[in-house]
Amino acid sequence: ATTLNSQMEELGIPAFPTDGFLTLGGGGFLDLPIKGFYWLRVGGSGTGFTYERQFTTTENIKKTAYYSYGSGGVSFEYVKHLGKTFEFTGGLYLSTGTLSIQLYQNTADYGNWNVIFAELGLSSPSENISRKLSMRFYSVQPMVGVGAFITSFMYAKVNAGYLFATNGNWYVDNETPVTNVPAGIDAKGFNVNFGLNFGLFTK
Repeated sequence: ATTLNSQMEELGIPAFPTDGFLTLGGGGFLDLPIKGFYWLRVGGSGTGFTYERQFTTTENIKKTAYYSYGSGGVSFEYVKHLGKTFEFTGGLYLSTGTLSIQLYQNTADYGNWNVIFAELGLSSPSENISRKLSMRFYSVQPMVGVGAFITSFMYAKVNAGYLFATNGNWYVDNETPVTNVPAGIDAKGFNVNFGLNFGLFTK
């Protein structure tokens, strides 16, 4: 079956990882100070990654691919305190974001101002190519976690969950719809995250 990696390898570009991606981001949370809802924690966070792969041909033509993920959302968690230091959480993370693939092919003389503008007047295709494909997704992630108050102002937490996603359509460049997209390019999967939060924590 055709995949993103198989198509990249046909172009001579090294494949992207198939065993997971490292994402980085930030966020925060608030334990609701409302009577009857002390167990409820509401949070927000954003995360993402960009991976680059590059190959230069014997004709000194550079081919580059970027695979990027970015998302942001809100979380709702049940909190069960296990003493003064540890706690167990379980809940949902609702998010939306984009997957994007950027493809570039550049000759050695690319970057010259006159060459860039002259290419638009060419009747034959240019060897310098750039394409950006993107897709928006909407996701829900059931998750469980264990947190620990390291100090009165530092909190560490490990979460694990599975991201279920509904994918939108792929578009290229000027919002042109893309057809024949290979299956399997999506934002779903198992993930584990570790976070450190700093602030004034009261229990």
